[in-house]
Amino acid sequence: MGKTTVEQSKDKHIVVNRLTYPEAINELELEKIAEGQIKRLIPITTETTKKAIIMKTTVTGMMTLKTYFNAIIRKKMFLNVVAELVAVVKECEKNLLNVNNLMLDWDYIFLDLRTKKIKCIFWPIVNNTNASSVPEFFRELPFRVVFSKHEDHGYVKDYLLFFKNNRLYSTNSFEKFIYEMMGREIQTKTYFPSGSSGSGDSQSFSEKAPAVKGSTGGSIAYNPLQPAEQIVCPKCGKAGAEGAKFCTSCGSPLAEPAAFDFGNTPAASETTVLGAEEYGGTTVLGADEPEPAFPYLIREKTQEKISVNKPSFRIGKERRYCDYFVVNNNAISRSHADIITKDSRYYIIDNNSTNKTYVDGRVIPVKKEVEIFSGTRLRLANEDFVFYI
Repeated sequence: MGKTTVEQSKDKHIVVNRLTYPEAINELELEKIAEGQIKRLIPITTETTKKAIIMKTTVTGMMTLKTYFNAIIRKKMFLNVVAELVAVVKECEKNLLNVNNLMLDWDYIFLDLRTKKIKCIFWPIVNNTNASSVPEFFRELPFRVVFSKHEDHGYVKDYLLFFKNNRLYSTNSFEKFIYEMMGREIQTKTYFPSGSSGSGDSQSFSEKAPAVKGSTGGSIAYNPLQPAEQIVCPKCGKAGAEGAKFCTSCGSPLAEPAAFDFGNTPAASETTVLGAEEYGGTTVLGADEPEPAFPYLIREKTQEKISVNKPSFRIGKERRYCDYFVVNNNAISRSHADIITKDSRYYIIDNNSTNKTYVDGRVIPVKKEVEIFSGTRLRLANEDFVFYI
């Protein structure tokens, strides 16, 4: 990122960023930011002079995070700020913005003291010479805070252990962890109404699980749509009739339903109860599906999800050499490109391919590491992919 300056007068901050070579404007991102389409990001303006490209934003009636953290900080204050910042990051990911272009500096993060809502500056540029690291910012945040001595600081230790134990940072995993500490529900379950074929609009619910008589563990999670004693064919997966010994669809023997164990989560439930006792009996509903352990690509032509599950992940059309084989495309080279993982950061390298590799519409040099981020659009020859973390 180029040279950034801030002018402050009363309750107004004017932040100016002068781009330096090889930085350039990302027009698609600029359109979303400038028009205020993303509510948690502060709109910006641009100006091109003979000497530089200048980006500018004005913030009124808000204080910087640095000023807010000058006070003694309690657990609730700290976790609310982190949850707000996670919401900013997720909104960027949702809109396919490069989250590393967020200005994650507490001198430039702004908070509305009345509502406690946070807004951030996002510079829509490519070839950012000073990109932010989201996990590094969150990991270092507690070291910038003076915590109240009248509270147990065990939650700070747990917070730091999250980053020690999760080298592959995921915003969704971090969000679930923070909401668990706050004792809040973070996600609704999605299901199809009775009689639905599984297509069309779905309905959602978010409920606290009821206590089960005889349980020693307080409330447990449950799925109201799946009977506890439903028998499912282990071969074809279809539900069997009550009391049946063999599947009416494929003829395979049907296993007896597992006995219900009050000491564990029921087999029929897909939802995990996190900290129901520790956080005042609030039941935290987890995500429907397990969190992916690795970053991944979406191949736009087929909507296939490709797990980037190796530190050096090769893409090409030669099956023997590649971790992902691109079928039905002769424009792809045999060993077209590699995606490299280093210290929770990600890079793509073009392996001298015939038809080149593009990052967000720009051709990249051969054999040079180019950093990519969640939402980065990749083109290998004429095949489009989107990279996600």
